[in-house]
Amino acid sequence: MTLRQPTTPDPQPLSSNARSILSLALIAYLFGLWVLLSCPLGNEYMSGLHKRLGGLYQAVMGESLAISVTGSPYYIHSGEPFSDDHLLMIELTEGEGAGETVTINDQFADGSQAQQRLRLLAIYIALQVRIGEDAPPAQFAKSLAAHTFQETGATRGVFRLRRHMFQPMELAAGAAEDPDAASYFETVYEADVWLDRDGQVQVLKRSSLEHVAPAVESQS
Repeated sequence: MTLRQPTTPDPQPLSSNARSILSLALIAYLFGLWVLLSCPLGNEYMSGLHKRLGGLYQAVMGESLAISVTGSPYYIHSGEPFSDDHLLMIELTEGEGAGETVTINDQFADGSQAQQRLRLLAIYIALQVRIGEDAPPAQFAKSLAAHTFQETGATRGVFRLRRHMFQPMELAAGAAEDPDAASYFETVYEADVWLDRDGQVQVLKRSSLEHVAPAVESQS
């Protein structure tokens, strides 16, 4: 006589209420994921909603999978000049540290609020230069030079606002492969800055070549 093997009972199908709840949860999850991915992650373009969703998904998915849900090296670039990075730099020419160049953007941690505010400040200065306003760039050059002189002990330098243009995906013939090559940089604003006898910072904008009158030879 053969013994009958016990059979495993077939799983019971989910009730209609359970299926509805799971469907709604899946729709909400996918919708939240779509909203999160609709904006470049981890940069200043994220709204408050994106940041809150990013924190939620980081807690739910990121911690368990050991990944950064909100971290991304990609940024929006519209192709306009003000979408490029702008660097605030001071070349020290006299006093302590002469010969060195201080890049003010590098004084803050990558992605920090301070660095993002400085980036927006650099773009604002570039915009003022673009529309022909000299007073705001000179005032910011004076303030940044005063801070740099106090920190380094220098007494004279050259303030520069430089635009770092993005490297195109398809390089033209002869284009530099290094994205940090000199050909990808453009000086937007340049001014001499120095401490006067009273310890006050003075600023003198350097004229670009297109604003300098050509030399006229004297006729004898």
